[in-house]
Amino acid sequence: MNHRNVGAAIFLLVVSFSLILTAGCDEILGKDPTPTSPPTATAVPPPTPTEAPLPTPSTKPPLAPGTSIVVGGELRTRGDPSTAGPVTGVVQDGQTVNVVAVVPGENWLVGSQTWVSTTPAWASEWLQLDNGSYVYSAFVFRLGPDETSPLLDTGGKEKWIDVNLSTQTIAAMVGDQAIHIALATTGSPEFPTPKGTQYIEPDGRIVLEKMTATQAGYAPGQAQYDVERVLFVQYFDRKGDGIHMNYWRPEEVYGSVATSHGCVGLQLHDAQYFWLFGAPGMRVEIHD
Repeated sequence: MNHRNVGAAIFLLVVSFSLILTAGCDEILGKDPTPTSPPTATAVPPPTPTEAPLPTPSTKPPLAPGTSIVVGGELRTRGDPSTAGPVTGVVQDGQTVNVVAVVPGENWLVGSQTWVSTTPAWASEWLQLDNGSYVYSAFVFRLGPDETSPLLDTGGKEKWIDVNLSTQTIAAMVGDQAIHIALATTGSPEFPTPKGTQYIEPDGRIVLEKMTATQAGYAPGQAQYDVERVLFVQYFDRKGDGIHMNYWRPEEVYGSVATSHGCVGLQLHDAQYFWLFGAPGMRVEIHD
């Protein structure tokens, strides 16, 4: 999903709106909503492109294979696998959790959206923890047995992201080595992903986002979309292009078909991985 033809002022308005939306979705994330109103957009000239500083290396310890941790922020636990269930506690961002079972429950991700033609199976999955409580699966990351931790110590080498439009892949890079390669769906020919050197925006990492064509400045004849609960968004320019989880496309498009409005769409596990790997100011190289 892309937000093209939009200036810095609209991008900032979207970010403000997104923060409000995240606070309002306290049925999943452990945050109390704070009443506020989005600021009125004012005309601001586009920022002059400058080379962003390298991000500060993560201080979190690397994960061991098979470890499950909370990703995206403080997470509420429930007595039942549903947002209607009683809140039993919270688990913190980055906290290790012991998952004992995967159970069917409320499809919080899609919710009441009727336009979604493809729904991933995990959208209705909740995880039962060892204390008997439940958390929504989208906010728990499990490192695979053959995967390198996204929180590894790089020994001073640069962490950066490589996006290959020809192969529809995205790679987490440490120096000149790819430690994780994922299948992606990038911008369609009508809405291409911008090539070149980009950087994750200082304020561009948003766990929970709402994306609409109207907010992006599209006229009705250009594009129409209204997508709720886009997770793990990392914008890399002020036009609204970013890396994020894409749940409304079938699995077969990843790595084969460019379908987005310019963003780099990922499946859940890979979006979580790049969220943990990424940081404000991180370099993103986009090329054929």
